[in-house]
Amino acid sequence: MRKRLPLSASPRLILALGLATITAPAMAQDNPAAHQHGHAELQVAFAGEQIDLLLESPAWNLLGFEHQPRTKEQRQKLDGLREWVATNALINTEGGNCRVTTSELHTGWEGHEAHDDQGHDHGHDQDAHANHSDLEITQSMRCDALPDASAFTAPILDAYPALELLDVQWVSAQGQGGTRLTRSDNRFRPGQ
Repeated sequence: MRKRLPLSASPRLILALGLATITAPAMAQDNPAAHQHGHAELQVAFAGEQIDLLLESPAWNLLGFEHQPRTKEQRQKLDGLREWVATNALINTEGGNCRVTTSELHTGWEGHEAHDDQGHDHGHDQDAHANHSDLEITQSMRCDALPDASAFTAPILDAYPALELLDVQWVSAQGQGGTRLTRSDNRFRPGQ
């Protein structure tokens, strides 16, 4: 006998299922937006006062480099980004009433330094991995007394000037949609 999912499925499940319908047409063709410096994609799932987010961006936009940190300054930039993501909401209401409950930052080079090739050539250039590295940031947030008509901004656009365009896709119980944000047009209202 199969188990039925509860009607109150997790926000991550809502995000995965809802965004699959939004992104399917883009996946069906070559994606010219893939790894463009200055451009990032943000997926948002709203479930009451809970918001789950997934940001995918070239490392260059947020760090200024796309390889494992090699210098003290680069390590400080990575640590600074981890701290910023842990304490600042990727999106927030205009009143700033959302708070980060969990966050994770994944780099394209994590674990690579521990990889032991034992002198074997695997047919690929190790430096090729350093040319274009993406970051993945996940956040869960709680927004107190979130009205249905809340407008949101993306503080990350102001905090990281190399990030110029942010494509936002969202899903909620009321529907789904998307928009493109810039520093000068940094506001969206889900459902409109």
